[in-house]
Amino acid sequence: MFGKPEQTHVRRIFVLLLSLTFLNSFANGETQAPGNYFNWFNIWLSFFFGLLFTILFRFLNKYSKTIDQRSNPGMPLSGWVMFLGINLLARFVIQIYFFWHANYFLESVWIHLGQLGGTRYQVLFIIELFLSLIAVAGTGALIYWFFGRRDIFPTLFIYYAGIYIVVTSLLLFIYHFMNLPPEMISIRRDMYMQILRITYTSAWVIFVWKSDLVKQTFVYPK
Repeated sequence: MFGKPEQTHVRRIFVLLLSLTFLNSFANGETQAPGNYFNWFNIWLSFFFGLLFTILFRFLNKYSKTIDQRSNPGMPLSGWVMFLGINLLARFVIQIYFFWHANYFLESVWIHLGQLGGTRYQVLFIIELFLSLIAVAGTGALIYWFFGRRDIFPTLFIYYAGIYIVVTSLLLFIYHFMNLPPEMISIRRDMYMQILRITYTSAWVIFVWKSDLVKQTFVYPK
């Protein structure tokens, strides 16, 4: 079930999610002249991200630890390890939901941000787009390696979570000192939730790093 993936599977999933987001943006858009519904700059950025992530996934998927740490066949998924898997699945669904409703590819949103704060708001919008793409694609890859009990899962989970913590903390710092218009002030209210997420993610990093059960479960090379 979790053997070698077809080379196009990850790319097809990404393109499907991207296409669904385009349709959602179209449905939420105002009536405009043909060709002006979408923010093609963000669309092309997402397209190239998909290509690069596919290359990265294929590279990482071929990697295995040089030393086999197991003394017995891998432990089955259970206990806190299984709960971690459930968290990853839930996070994947939530990320797709927020990505769907963010309207990253809607031209009217791009223009509105430019009117509110100029280039700086649009740059932040692009950064948030990339973070959302990394979150969706990265979590999807982690789920694949998790249920395959791959030996690379713990290391890549820690790297992924570390990047998430650092980048999210940096965004919180920027939003705290940036002058936000009244309609975007809710971002600051959401900071407390982001801090809780950072704390929660940090706890999982410690668990994956220290747990013997994790070391005995994720043992299978490619």
